[in-house]
Amino acid sequence: MSNISFSPDISSVEKIEFRPYMIECAYDYYMVSMSATHRRMGVQTVMSALAIEVLLKSFNAKVTGNHGRLDETYEFNKKESLPKGSNAHDLTVLYNSLPKSVQGYLFDRSDFEIIEINKDLFTTSRYVYEQSANNIHNDDIIKLAACLICKVVYLYLKQGCDDPFIKLFDIEKLYLSQNQAIFL
Repeated sequence: MSNISFSPDISSVEKIEFRPYMIECAYDYYMVSMSATHRRMGVQTVMSALAIEVLLKSFNAKVTGNHGRLDETYEFNKKESLPKGSNAHDLTVLYNSLPKSVQGYLFDRSDFEIIEINKDLFTTSRYVYEQSANNIHNDDIIKLAACLICKVVYLYLKQGCDDPFIKLFDIEKLYLSQNQAIFL
């Protein structure tokens, strides 16, 4: 098993600006929902959708404070990134705001279908007690969140990000345990 390595092809991805604290935040949302002793798939899917939203927004965020520090702050650049009147929580809209090379790196067709199906999961299902909330769930969005976190961290590493969270992140552990479980 030591020969297994997460190593997607990043050769066609243009140089990106790093927003490591956003990536850490996305990971935190994901892990809080996955590590809770009180597991509720509805909550896990919503938190996974939120984690994906943060990841996608990170590619169009600007630094607003604490530049270069571990607690750097950011703002999503909605006006320049999204069409006027767009929903900034819609995962397909956020996908379309990504550079084409990043879209191709992060998503294949089946991944994009998951995004399309769950495009408004966060806004429609975050209040699970509402009648309109989704009451049927599967783990596709949860697995996609884990995979995207791994892909973004890998991209950051390969493009030279020196943030401690990124450098110490165990990609194989998350990817193999949460996305591609291996049974011996």
